[in-house]
Amino acid sequence: MNEVTDPPADEVDDGELGEEVEHRPIGAADICCGVGLGLGIVASYVFIGLTPSLLAHHGLVLEALAGTNAAIVSGGALARVGRTSLALVILAPICTIALYDIFYWWAGRLWGNRVAELYAQHNPRIGRWIHRAEAWVRRGGVWTLAIGYYLPIPNYIIFLACGISGMSVWTFIIGDLIGLMLWVGLLVGLGWAIGHPAVDFVNQVGHYSLWITIGLIAVVVAVASVRGRRLARSR
Repeated sequence: MNEVTDPPADEVDDGELGEEVEHRPIGAADICCGVGLGLGIVASYVFIGLTPSLLAHHGLVLEALAGTNAAIVSGGALARVGRTSLALVILAPICTIALYDIFYWWAGRLWGNRVAELYAQHNPRIGRWIHRAEAWVRRGGVWTLAIGYYLPIPNYIIFLACGISGMSVWTFIIGDLIGLMLWVGLLVGLGWAIGHPAVDFVNQVGHYSLWITIGLIAVVVAVASVRGRRLARSR
């Protein structure tokens, strides 16, 4: 059997370096990022059930903690009729950058292409989206983030790609802020243009919030059950 010797340090290629990084021990940053991602996923499901009640009575809270499109549009309508501050409606969704977006960037920065590989194992389409988004980010940089909310792929995939590509945290925050404000401005303007009809709709949602919440929870449970069975069959 031939003896295997370690190559000199200057001959180690990038692939071998990648393998070394892949087997590094789990640190505090990995734990914090993983916990943040997990809490964000849990919160997204929780707010699905809370949306009807919060939309009618605490729209700004829903904007700040979940940043849902419905909350932003209704906020613009409520500002039109003088029931809330237009400035707060526009600024509230910024909280979602710190609560959710930054953790996806951090995951891409910490774990690199292993994130894409993990998603590809469960959903090859998402893996392809991540690689495509990474190519866009490398070409367009911060401008990809600025138009990211209008691209036909989920936002979190672009955030992951920003981290994988090596984008700095401040570049990411500035780009995400620009893109978010462009999107929020569009939705707030839509709510402002609709005005009273949107407010009436929000009031009706609040009146039937309990039944709507029960229906949403049933849908979420059904979808999760179907996905679980499909995943089990694929394995």
